[in-house]
Amino acid sequence: MTSNRHPFDHNMEVLFKSLREHLKGDVRSDALSRKIYSVDASIYEVEPLGIVIPKDKNELLLTIQIAASYGVPIIARGAATGITGGCLGKGLVIDLSKYMNHILEMNIEQGYVVCEAGVVQDRLNEALSPYGFRLGPDTSTGNRATLGGMLANNAAGARSLFYGKMVDHVTEVELILADGMLIKFPLVSETEWQKKCESNGVEGRIYREILRIKQKYGHVIKERFPPIPRHVSGYNLDRLLDAPPLNVSWLIAGSEGTLGIAPQMTLQIAKKPRHTGLCIIHSENMLQTLSFVETMLSHHPMALEMIDDKILEAAQLSPIIRSKLKWLHGKPHAVIVAEFEGASPAEVERKLDEFGEHMKTLHAGYSFALLQNPQEIDSVWDVRKAGLGLLLSKRSYQRAIAFIEDISIPPNRLTPFLEEFCRYLKNSGKEAGIYGHVGSGCMHIRPYIDLRKDDEVHLMQQIMEDVAEMVLKYGGAMSGEHGDGLVRSWLNEKLFGKEIYEAFCQLKAAFDPKNLMNPGKVVNGSPLLQNLRLSPESQIERINTFLDFSAEGGIELAADLCNGNGQCRKAEGVMCPSFQVTGDEYHTTRARAQSLRAIIHGKLDLKEFTSNALYDVLDLCIECKGCKKECPSQVDMAKMKAEFLFQYQEKRGYSLRNRLFAYLPTLNRMSSQLAFLFNKCISTSIVKTLLSLAGITPHRRLPFLTSERFSQWFKKQPKTQNSKTVILFNDTFTEYHHPEIGQAAFKILTALGYEIILFSGYCCGRPLFSKGFLKQAKANALKVIDALDGLTDQTTPIICLEPSCASALRDDFKGLIGTNELQLFSKITRIASACQTLEEFLHDHLQEGRLPLSFVEQHRHVLVHNHCHQKALVGAKPTLDVLRSIPGFDVEEIHSGCCGMAGAFGYEKEHYDFSMQIGNLHLFPAIRNAPEATLIVASGFSCRHQILQEGKKSYHLAEAISLQMKMR
Repeated sequence: MTSNRHPFDHNMEVLFKSLREHLKGDVRSDALSRKIYSVDASIYEVEPLGIVIPKDKNELLLTIQIAASYGVPIIARGAATGITGGCLGKGLVIDLSKYMNHILEMNIEQGYVVCEAGVVQDRLNEALSPYGFRLGPDTSTGNRATLGGMLANNAAGARSLFYGKMVDHVTEVELILADGMLIKFPLVSETEWQKKCESNGVEGRIYREILRIKQKYGHVIKERFPPIPRHVSGYNLDRLLDAPPLNVSWLIAGSEGTLGIAPQMTLQIAKKPRHTGLCIIHSENMLQTLSFVETMLSHHPMALEMIDDKILEAAQLSPIIRSKLKWLHGKPHAVIVAEFEGASPAEVERKLDEFGEHMKTLHAGYSFALLQNPQEIDSVWDVRKAGLGLLLSKRSYQRAIAFIEDISIPPNRLTPFLEEFCRYLKNSGKEAGIYGHVGSGCMHIRPYIDLRKDDEVHLMQQIMEDVAEMVLKYGGAMSGEHGDGLVRSWLNEKLFGKEIYEAFCQLKAAFDPKNLMNPGKVVNGSPLLQNLRLSPESQIERINTFLDFSAEGGIELAADLCNGNGQCRKAEGVMCPSFQVTGDEYHTTRARAQSLRAIIHGKLDLKEFTSNALYDVLDLCIECKGCKKECPSQVDMAKMKAEFLFQYQEKRGYSLRNRLFAYLPTLNRMSSQLAFLFNKCISTSIVKTLLSLAGITPHRRLPFLTSERFSQWFKKQPKTQNSKTVILFNDTFTEYHHPEIGQAAFKILTALGYEIILFSGYCCGRPLFSKGFLKQAKANALKVIDALDGLTDQTTPIICLEPSCASALRDDFKGLIGTNELQLFSKITRIASACQTLEEFLHDHLQEGRLPLSFVEQHRHVLVHNHCHQKALVGAKPTLDVLRSIPGFDVEEIHSGCCGMAGAFGYEKEHYDFSMQIGNLHLFPAIRNAPEATLIVASGFSCRHQILQEGKKSYHLAEAISLQMKMR
């Protein structure tokens, strides 16, 4: 196992003591935090000395000044979505994303914004959108990428044909140098530049040195810089050849934090296109279709993108992406997506028709889909943006690796380059996923490499060197938008030549003479194979798990599936509720996976798998299963947390509180005999005090028990002789707390002509599973499987009213039982396929968009909140479609993630406030602003109780439908 201490940790203790004394922001130097910040979305891993998360610009200045006094390197970090290792280093990582994320000024009249470095691209665009503006560059990671990161690697995106790169939009940058000096770099005239050169001090020295570099190397820059639309390797010395006015900010763009840290920047904004449309060319032969790129560009599209068959195949296997492929026709080798804009839909339609007809005459493809519907257009872009994650979702160590993933070639030479490259790749015995910005010649190519194998790693090195020669031959660059980082900086002297490389080094020295700002990037790069996250030397610890992780390739691969793309840092959807509240990397799914991976890979001691430190990292994972669906690699953190809790508690013991929650069904059964007394007692101060001592918050009322259980009511109902049969899973909440939901479901199902078999007396075991009582959960699952197997056949549906019960039967049981017992596993598979939520079952009964039931004509505004496990299992569509089929219902979905209750989580004393903060993200504001008569629908028991905490009553889907049904 490798050592966790750096050679000068002793001095670092003094440094961190000083930082903590002077800063209000977060200062972290513990081993687990360092491991969390040792990765980004690249193939590299470099452990920093520590992490500082400054509150504001003053704290950032102070941090750099303190670090400079100790001679400690500085590495700026935003969302860490980069795939070059650009924000990794053996220094002090400064995370600007948590606190320094404010839009300081929006001047629509003059067309600019002033933003802090941590502002997320999509958040800025949301603020600008009402005014008809946006930021030009649009990265595929825009829902989490920060402007500081975009400036650092000179980001571009799909619409660079229309908008250009960050360097084309930046007008002023504030830069903090390694010694803590802050300098503003605005646009200056030639006269102003000369005055700057005449001034004393650091600023004058920088301006003089830049002018000297321009004069000395201008002719070489003109000769050696590739004249292509997209190149971001090295420093932007070619911008020095522009006619005045000049701007040092153009050199800072793409400098990867090697010249200084930019706490804020001024950016030009661009007008949003009024209307857009897509033409999607389906190609049987990628290279043949790409031969028409120049012709395509003559139609002036605002974007021209390509997606290959490997991404499309992976998309069809992704739970969240496959529903977005309705535009796909057949099985193309690749699709080309051309986007056009216009002042009106008619203008866009004309452009699409002209483009499509021209492509048809050239036989550029076998099918041409023309889209103008905004939802359909968004679906296409969602697939394109997910390209990287989809390639990396393969459950294998043979992965699509980023090292030649950003090649930029003159568009008119793209086809011959790819022909030669594909031959070379085939001769090397490799395949690759290929996608990218074909309109600007920037291709993302990811060969499948197993970094654990020595021969594969050396082959990667050889491919890199050979492809660099090929790129030079075709007048291209190794990076079109991702930058150099750890993966390509070592190549810059070869790519640009000795003279320009010397100019790069001199520019770096002008800003950072002591080489403290993100050293080893752009110049003086380390070898390609140094600091690999996974390598032939990796020692992977085998962890004996209770749960079966064979579907994920073992828990080792389950954790390692996280490729670091940072999708868990987005602000919308289910994943990840804890990050959405805190904005802290420590609370991302990525951090949790990286913590587990560090232990599995021997970077931390195996005993850390049951440590309090790991418990803290996983603590705010509320097991929503959002990552299982929304993470491109489908990392199942809920399952891994259940395994961790089991291992942790087996070693350290099970708390009284966890026992109370895990055995809730048993407690309900015992207490139901004295329901009236129980209901009286739970609201008393003495009971609340006792529960508080056990760690249960006094701020929530425990749910009342019903005086008549649902199974008791069911027995009194007259038997029907219907030919169709369903099994109704009588969950603990319906049985003991809300029999009215079961009664409503009974009313609906009998009206549809079904005889109901009530499966009662068993709990799905989800409370046991979520609290890590896995032995007991498995014993319970075996009983449920045995009992259900005696009732069901291939055709009898099992209907769950509680989404988490459906989740247990369809998902958790497989992990509990595993594939070793084939006969038993086949039973689980059969039960899982028969199991449906009520929403899914009713959705299958829609006839021409209507349920075949009789309803009253009463108008109701309906707000819908879906349970996290519903979203993870089946999505919101069945619920929305069923409710919209009811006459009189005006249905609106609350675009909320998790409600925050998350089973027992919201009842736990230390988590109560946090659970309410999650609710306040989206759910609570929506229900507060709803008209008084609004019918709020939430099928999850936890969700309804969270909504009740806000003083609003909500209803299960069954109740909502029943309310609108005519009396029989």
